Amino acid sequence: MNNRFLGFNYVPSIFVGTVAALVIVQPAIAKTAKEVAQIAIPTTVQINNIVAPNLGGSGVIISKKGKTYTVLTANHVVTNPNSEYVIRTSKGKEHKVTAVKGFQNNESGPDLAVVMFESGEEYSVAPISNSDEADIGSGVYISGYPLPAEGSKEREYAFTNGLVSNVRSSNERGYTMRYDAVTRRGMSGGPVFDVSGRVIGIHGEGETVGLATVSKRDEASQEGGEGGQSVKTTEGQEEVKTGFNYAIPINTFVGMMSQAGMEKSDCKMDNKAPENVDVEKVDDTQVNNWFDNFAQDLIQDVIRNEVQRGLRRILPF
Repeated sequence: MNNRFLGFNYVPSIFVGTVAALVIVQPAIAKTAKEVAQIAIPTTVQINNIVAPNLGGSGVIISKKGKTYTVLTANHVVTNPNSEYVIRTSKGKEHKVTAVKGFQNNESGPDLAVVMFESGEEYSVAPISNSDEADIGSGVYISGYPLPAEGSKEREYAFTNGLVSNVRSSNERGYTMRYDAVTRRGMSGGPVFDVSGRVIGIHGEGETVGLATVSKRDEASQEGGEGGQSVKTTEGQEEVKTGFNYAIPINTFVGMMSQAGMEKSDCKMDNKAPENVDVEKVDDTQVNNWFDNFAQDLIQDVIRNEVQRGLRRILPF
């Protein structure tokens, strides 16, 4: 018998447990901005208000049971009981919202809601992480669909980067996570991702510092001119944004999910600590290219699935 290895047969169990624990707490691997976007694009959806199209928002798919998908969003996006809402996915498919469950029971309560839709399509589900790991300086990416610019009807996808600048212990309507990522109207309800591509918050509020008088320039066809333009200027009051925005940490939702009949096992939970890496700066051109390429892949998947369904109907095998 070779005695050189005898000592390894008697490794104390406490040492083995320590090694196992070290393996468990390894941080989640950080992803590139493009890799996070590839998680965000198929899981982020538009929420469109049929009655008032200018009141649309965004959301994120967090659960699937059979053909029922659950989308987490901001309550103020779906708060009108007299409106009909439609989910539009990155595949370009529209699905009627079949149920709405709001968590905001009073004016200061968390501005969160879940909505459901039915679909035979396969959609990705976004992973959820522990938002307590997000601290000052943590990198974040915001995903959503701003409302159309003036003169446009389509809502174009947006994906922006930023840093957490403050995390409050409490704040009205649950908005305690502050960051400097650029957002626009219509992105309310959209997910906030960490550098590992996990949802850690729901965006929904911009920081403002009072009102300012602004001028709005409207172009109209010039009378008596061919192809000419006249400019009409009007004045109004608008809130001045500081450039900082707020999200509700995802742990707030996790603590209330039972009110919607949900459990943690219904979601893709990943509570590993994120790596301490810098967030990557992204621009609109990059994001548009990523979305176009990824949307094309999704469309091809839809076509392939439809062809396969058709073949199954006509072939005996």
